Amino acid sequence: MKRKSAEIPWRPSYTSSSFLSRRSLAITPNRRAVTAVNPLARGKRSVVDRRSSGSQVADHIRSLIFAGTLRQGDHVRQDEIAEELGVSRIPVREAMIALESEGWISIEPHRGAFVHGLDLNSVRDHYALLGGLYGLTAERATERGDEEGLKVLAAAERALRAAETPDEVLQANDSFIRQLFVLANSPRLSSFGRLMTGVIPGNFFELVPGTIAPQKRGIAAVNRAVQARDGQRASAEMVKMLRGHGELVVDLLKARNILWIPEE
Repeated sequence: MKRKSAEIPWRPSYTSSSFLSRRSLAITPNRRAVTAVNPLARGKRSVVDRRSSGSQVADHIRSLIFAGTLRQGDHVRQDEIAEELGVSRIPVREAMIALESEGWISIEPHRGAFVHGLDLNSVRDHYALLGGLYGLTAERATERGDEEGLKVLAAAERALRAAETPDEVLQANDSFIRQLFVLANSPRLSSFGRLMTGVIPGNFFELVPGTIAPQKRGIAAVNRAVQARDGQRASAEMVKMLRGHGELVVDLLKARNILWIPEE
């Protein structure tokens, strides 16, 4: 009986929104209140659909932090967020809980929520963890994938190679990663993939300079290894590529002055 392909209803983690785990290091807020206006709106009111969930509100706040509109120590006022986006306080509270668990903000009793920011160690560790997860997935794909599935994977790599715009690269890369998970045929790996979301709030290949060329080279190397049934090499190529992306993200965040380095 032909194996049914598992659906992978998520985008690869280095192309989407958030990633950090809770940090114990306390940051003293500077108490500067900032109205949560989307920096890309150019004076227009940013409105989230009223059916939007807390995750979409969280994406909005992450974007503000990434853009530098909200900085480390800034007070994130829930009422202002709710009014700006045209939603009730319920999804805003959900967003705050999620953002605190990820390390973007810290919630102080009787004071409110304050931006915690992004730190150097967590960014690098995120891409190392992501490389480990995707590397294991690539290794399992070499062991469990059938010939038909490998042909689909090869076609996805060719589409990525031919892609030119960041949107085309994102779509083609998504297809390749999804097919890797299908070939790996592991609900456990898929579950971990859904749990790990990305650092960059938007199209990774558009927002992080210099990522398209190494992505194409890295995925081509992974595909060659998978097609050759060399699981260890497929894993190593995936780890190498994602660690490299981590350094490019670090460079970007440093340039934007929104990265802090934990004390030794």
